[in-house]
Amino acid sequence: MGNMKDRILQGPNGKAHLRRNAHGVPVITADSHEDLFFAIGYAHACDRLVQMMLVRELARGRASEKFSGSKELIEIDKFMRRVDFCHKVEEEVQKIDEKAKAELEAYCAGVNYYMKKHWRPLEFWITFYKPDPWTPEDSLITVRIMGYLGLAQMQGDVEKFIIQLIQADLPEDKLRALFPSITDEIDYELIRRIKLQDTSIPKNMFETVLPVPRASNNWVVHASKSASGNALAASDPHLEVNRLPAIWYEMVWHLGEERIMGITMPGLPIMVMGRTNRLCWSGTYGFMDMIDFFIEEVKDEKYLYDGQWYFFEKREEIIKPKGKKEIRLTFYENHHGVLEGDASRAGKYLSMAFSGREDAGADIFNNLMHPEKLGTVQDAQRVFRNLKMPTFNWLFADSSGNIGYQMNGKMPKRAEGFSGLIPIPGWKSANDWQGFVEPDQLPTRLNPDTGYLGTANNDMNAFGQVKPINLAMAPYRVNRISQMLEEGGQCDTELFRKMHFDLYSLQAERLMEIVRPLLPETENGNLLKEWDMRYTPAAVEPTLFESIYRQMVLETFATENIGEAVVEYMLNETSLFTAYYGYFDDVLTDEQSPWFTGRSSEEVLRRAIERGLNIQPQVYRDTRRFDMLNIFFMGSLPGFLGFDRKGIILQGSRATIPQGQMFRTGGLNSSFAPSWRMVMDFAAEGIETNLPGGPSGSRFSKWYTTDLRNWIEGNYKKLS
Repeated sequence: MGNMKDRILQGPNGKAHLRRNAHGVPVITADSHEDLFFAIGYAHACDRLVQMMLVRELARGRASEKFSGSKELIEIDKFMRRVDFCHKVEEEVQKIDEKAKAELEAYCAGVNYYMKKHWRPLEFWITFYKPDPWTPEDSLITVRIMGYLGLAQMQGDVEKFIIQLIQADLPEDKLRALFPSITDEIDYELIRRIKLQDTSIPKNMFETVLPVPRASNNWVVHASKSASGNALAASDPHLEVNRLPAIWYEMVWHLGEERIMGITMPGLPIMVMGRTNRLCWSGTYGFMDMIDFFIEEVKDEKYLYDGQWYFFEKREEIIKPKGKKEIRLTFYENHHGVLEGDASRAGKYLSMAFSGREDAGADIFNNLMHPEKLGTVQDAQRVFRNLKMPTFNWLFADSSGNIGYQMNGKMPKRAEGFSGLIPIPGWKSANDWQGFVEPDQLPTRLNPDTGYLGTANNDMNAFGQVKPINLAMAPYRVNRISQMLEEGGQCDTELFRKMHFDLYSLQAERLMEIVRPLLPETENGNLLKEWDMRYTPAAVEPTLFESIYRQMVLETFATENIGEAVVEYMLNETSLFTAYYGYFDDVLTDEQSPWFTGRSSEEVLRRAIERGLNIQPQVYRDTRRFDMLNIFFMGSLPGFLGFDRKGIILQGSRATIPQGQMFRTGGLNSSFAPSWRMVMDFAAEGIETNLPGGPSGSRFSKWYTTDLRNWIEGNYKKLS
């Protein structure tokens, strides 16, 4: 692989043929599963060893010990030790069934064989890092971190934000208007007494290296609505793209007569999204609420529970940063989770219960290592609904023309009266989770009358017997997907490629209905009156609209309410607004909202328009430039060395199908954008794809950024 020549590898049972196709994508041919997985491990190590080891050491809380004793990495290690992704990991590995475990071990053997036979990468030489062998535990930890970071963690962030709003004395009617899923009785006095700790995730290398899913689109079309008479599928998972290498790693596997192709995550022998001869599958984040905060009454390292005081389980952690004194940490845990505070100091603190912390992870390997065995949509629904984490909206299409939807996730059964958004008194056993929802109660759908299905992180509760979602992203993207599929008649992949780059915003359409009548007869006002609601890169209208929108948010939520400093911080330095902006839009468009108490909504809107238009307009693309930084060096090297790609223009907006969100979090630039695009028609072999990077993570490889131009310009390569 390294020298681009074909390779014959000796696997556990026989041989595997490994080569690159014309696009540099690894193609593996093997006669047995174990030989296939051995070669997958070898390929991952060849192209993405740095990525794999960074994820492992960060997840284990050892980055400051292994790479650099910097303040930033020490803070990341502290966070990781507190969350404890290694919690009972050995026990979970034992739950992997015998066949899957043998195949996972073959994968690990392939990774380790590559490391044994080849020089360490430059990044490891300069930090004196000598990687330990890859183990099944490392792969399972990679699953766990994908299930929490950016997903369940994003839910936790907004629940903390709700607590902060209550502690800032936000009136209850305004809180419920902003978050209508709050159905609980709220004990303001109790919540004010919670001692909140700063448990936010440090960023730096962390945010760019780790696989942090954000949002996504996918859609499928039934054979009856397809121009070819076969089922169609499209996918574009939205993640952080301002990084190199790309998060995903494309592969093609040949196993006998079976062809399996799509994207993998280095560190996992799983085809995360892709197709076989008979089935295509893709996922978007499902926004199931898998966490709750419990309020613990604490004193003398004990917690109150049903009138009795019990000692916390005490966990000691030692971090040994390079070149610095060791750091000793103490964490306190009970059956709810890890305490956010010092149990030796009396008070009320939070502990976080996460349903994926235990008894989750092994199911991924037990269910997903043989996608070629799933022949129909119904087969896939039965298998995927049993996955415990991460929670996804899965869409399927099969070679018989069927389409289907399935949500998965380990959904807690909450005690009556709890929405999952307000912290729960932890000292009453009656408030504890009452087990978990059966998978067959989760949202599901098969062959709807519309002839298509689409998801875009929207509310899917209507498709289930239970309601897993209490916070979802706004429905603008999924509504635009549905609109284009409805208008598209008999659909084909040409339409799908067009949809991937469609720049029309239903959010802008909605808000311009209240903005347009109030626009003044000025140069900027007249420009915006004629806007077609498309985020065209060469247009100035999107910039004017975004300026007004920002002022609408500030005028409504900052003035006389939360406070300008808080709202500015939320907009500028967190991902809260980027994920949950739809709830703010609902307030902006409700003239009777309590957020306008004492003011008319028109008065607020006129002030926002005046301030928003008071700018020198720029063409939209000039506000959309970002840099793709190498995940190891993070922009610290001179540009002429070629590790980074600078000045990339990100298309779209928060509400267009190609979601293009740029924001800052933890002091660093971040993004929501398509991290892979795929279209597929069962009438043809293979899939058409592009991604923001290339197969290799090595700057010195010709395959470092070979697909980046396709990703920018909207060209697709064929994997078959």
